[in-house]
Amino acid sequence: MSDRALRVMFVVGNFVAGGAERHLLELWRRIDRDRFAVEIACFRAEGQFWPEVRSLGFPVHDLEVGSRIYDPRGVRGLLRLIARVRDFRPDVMHGYLFGPNLFAVLAGHLCGVRVVAVAKRNVDAFETPRQRAVQRFVHRRASHVTAVSEAVAGTVVAMGVERERITVIPNGVDPTRFESPAHDRAVLGAKPGEVLIGSVGCLAARKYYGTLLEALARLSGNHRRFHATLVGDGPDRAGLEAQARVLGLADRTTFLGERPDVERLLPAMDLFVLSSREEGIPNALLEAMAAGRPSVATAVGGTPEVLEDGVTGWLVPPADPEALAAALGRVMDDPGEAARRGAAARRAVHERMSIDAMVRRHEDFYRRAVAGREVA
Repeated sequence: MSDRALRVMFVVGNFVAGGAERHLLELWRRIDRDRFAVEIACFRAEGQFWPEVRSLGFPVHDLEVGSRIYDPRGVRGLLRLIARVRDFRPDVMHGYLFGPNLFAVLAGHLCGVRVVAVAKRNVDAFETPRQRAVQRFVHRRASHVTAVSEAVAGTVVAMGVERERITVIPNGVDPTRFESPAHDRAVLGAKPGEVLIGSVGCLAARKYYGTLLEALARLSGNHRRFHATLVGDGPDRAGLEAQARVLGLADRTTFLGERPDVERLLPAMDLFVLSSREEGIPNALLEAMAAGRPSVATAVGGTPEVLEDGVTGWLVPPADPEALAAALGRVMDDPGEAARRGAAARRAVHERMSIDAMVRRHEDFYRRAVAGREVA
């Protein structure tokens, strides 16, 4: 097999501007094309990153799966994937996120693919009983699991998967994306003299933005000048906008929606915050660190593996708006310390969390898995 490129098929959902999608885009941009032949199967060829994915030149197969995977469109999508696997004959299939992981395992086993890997990116505290059952089936049937953090790897072990079948590959970020002096502070809604507090992520339950809004209401009650901008979209948006109105934050909070150009937005923020109840390793936090932003985040999942309290940022307990407001206040009150921790965060990304290191770890994982060598 050393005289030809390894064939790797990725199975993904779509190409919206999310953390997993950004991770994949950066991986595909940098993977060694002399050593790896790549094809991509997606549930739907759509999303903000779709033009960039298409420009890479890899074959992309739209499985035309709808919003539900357990219906006739899902079955037809699985059959399309099986046909593509039989044509491509991949050495490795790598699924990403819930539905694609299931499809990768089913098609890979039916077609006799040697290495069937699934990616675990979250601790998944908000799954339904059926989702948990499917997760157990998928991760036990996969030959390998890639996890973004030790915390996430622990959740896979709890499903009954042997630790030697799990490979931890942390997320990486390209620091050069944030080196341009150009940024879009005006679009974020802050007025001159206001501290701009920003967050980036899906507006969904696990991100728990309600805690952030409650913390901001406490800051507002202390007569602090700030404007908060949430970049992202999701099922909780309408409820969060209503909560902001009830808390008297409507004119101090901007819901910007999904944006593919966070490299122009993060450098404009005076501080970055994540109020999540669960995380694998949040790409948005890595990007904020790469931009040198002083960051406040909840100590959940893999976040403490990348953000060191007192050194590269501030960690607070989850679901505690009082503690979060206090930490935000400390950042606002001590700009010198905020700048020091932001600079330390930027150095940490350069030294330990580069995108190139993440890509090389994936390449090494694929080679070792196909060769049957230890990869954990």
